[in-house]
Amino acid sequence: MALFTRRSRGFTLVELIVTLTILAIVSVGIFGFIESSASGYVESRNREALQSEARFAVERVGRELRHAVPNSLAVYAGGDCMVFTPIRYTGTYHQLVEGENTLDAVLSTKETNWQNKVNDGNHRIVFLPSSPSDLIGDNSYLITGVAGTTITTSKTAANPWPAESPSRRFYIYENSVNFCFENGELRRRINNGTQNSTTLAMNIAAGSGFNLGTTSLASGNLINITYKFRQSGESSVYNQQVQVLNAP
Repeated sequence: MALFTRRSRGFTLVELIVTLTILAIVSVGIFGFIESSASGYVESRNREALQSEARFAVERVGRELRHAVPNSLAVYAGGDCMVFTPIRYTGTYHQLVEGENTLDAVLSTKETNWQNKVNDGNHRIVFLPSSPSDLIGDNSYLITGVAGTTITTSKTAANPWPAESPSRRFYIYENSVNFCFENGELRRRINNGTQNSTTLAMNIAAGSGFNLGTTSLASGNLINITYKFRQSGESSVYNQQVQVLNAP
C-alpha cells in the first residue's frame, strides 16, 4: 500500500516580508497611541499645575489686599507693581483729647500680648487715611509705648490731632508690601530695608498688571489685576477685582 507523506516547509521570503511589514505597521500604531497618551497625560499635568499656581496667586493676593489699611494702595512702574500696607491691628478709641499724645484704645484682637509686639518701636498708628502718603506723613504717628489700653504716640502734645475717623477707628501697621510682575514671575517683597522677595507664581506672561487708574476704583478701594500665564505654548488669563474691606 502506498504511503503519502506531507513534507513540512518554513516561511517563504515573501511571507516573511509581508509578516514583518504588518508587524511594523501595527507597532507604529501602538507606539503612536502610547506616545499620544503619554503626551496628553503630561500636557494635562502641566495644565493642572499651571491652574493650581494661578489659583494660589489669585487667592493669596486677594486675601492680603482685603486686609490692607484703607487708601494705602498705589500702583507704579507702569502697572507692573503695586504697594499696600497690611493692617497689624485695628480697633476703636474713646476720644482724641487735644493737648495730649495718648489715647485709650480697644483692639479687635484675641491676642493677649499685643502690647509687647507693638512696643518694639516700629509700629505706626493712623486714624483717617485718605492716601498712601498719610501713612508716612504728619497724619500718622509712631507708637512710642503701650501700657494696658493706653497708646502713647510720637505726636507733639501741643499740636492738634488730625481729622478723626467717623467710626473712631484706628489702624496699627508696620511695613508696606509690594507685589510686582517682573522677569516672568509674581513677587512679594516686604519694605523692611532688605531686598528679599518671595516668588508667588512663575510662568507670568507679558500683559499682566495692576490697575487703579480711575477715580471710581480708587475711591472705592478697588483694584483690578490681570494675570497672564503661559507655559508650553498654552495661555491662561485671570481677571481679578479686589476691594479693601476696611473703612476709615
